[in-house]
Amino acid sequence: MQHITLIMNPKAGNQKLHDQLDFILEKLQTIAPEVAVHYTQQEEDGFRFVQEVAPYTDLLIIAGGDGTVHTCINGLASLSRRPPLAILPGGTCNDFARTLGYSQDPVEAIDQIMKRNERKIDVAQHNDSYFLNFWGIGLITQVSNEIEPEMKKKWGRLAYYLSAWKQFDQSESFEVEIQSDDYQYQGPAQMVLIGNGAYVGGLKAYFPLSSVEDGQLDVLVFKTFSLEAITAMFSSHITRDQPQNESLDFFRTKEIKISTTPAQQIDCDGEKTTKTPSLIRTLPGHLRMWVGDDYLNPINSEDDQSD
Repeated sequence: MQHITLIMNPKAGNQKLHDQLDFILEKLQTIAPEVAVHYTQQEEDGFRFVQEVAPYTDLLIIAGGDGTVHTCINGLASLSRRPPLAILPGGTCNDFARTLGYSQDPVEAIDQIMKRNERKIDVAQHNDSYFLNFWGIGLITQVSNEIEPEMKKKWGRLAYYLSAWKQFDQSESFEVEIQSDDYQYQGPAQMVLIGNGAYVGGLKAYFPLSSVEDGQLDVLVFKTFSLEAITAMFSSHITRDQPQNESLDFFRTKEIKISTTPAQQIDCDGEKTTKTPSLIRTLPGHLRMWVGDDYLNPINSEDDQSD
């Protein structure tokens, strides 16, 4: 290994990552003689940096939160040469870094990266864009729209949970048509959530048994927010064998088409730049990623399924 590229959001995590930069660089220089750092200033910088360095770098490390990861993935996923990728978590929730088993402490996380535990990880594509973690419409978009920056800064992950509880009674239904080989539905819904990763808002509740190596998307359709559905969601009781009920459907698929009336704003890994309709599909094993010590692939772990 000759060259490592670190793409860093210097403002992520109250600059905790930036404060540890000298230590991080010292560690990385023990495995590669050349380590370059690119700082993101604008939202699109991560995309541009990835496309510039991907042809020659031997390892790409994204240092930042979920938004930085999402932007960089969209720069990488469409390329023919995709170098190995690692994540140094530095945001509020760090959802996909949690799925990959990284410590939330950047000092511990860099030690985990140094172990070079590589896996082939699924990526999801919706229309012409990509995501690692989740795609959602309805309540999940309303929740993130209502979180004020100061509240997020002060309360962190708790801000998402407080906003979610506040929005339950105010959530509005919309008409949705869902088509896939595994499930069809046309009717009202209050939220549709599609997961590749296991965490949303720092909470492993929606998809506790999700795997990023099975080539499948986990899909939840909340027709209405009943007490039963909410309890299942927040107590991590949704499983692959979850029985269908009147308010909540759960299924898994490789490709799904969703249209709504009216058009719904899409929350994709926390970024909200597009609206329905959307065609979502998996790209199995599309990225080589270095994972953390606590990475667990549920499709190969029967013990985890019994927790």
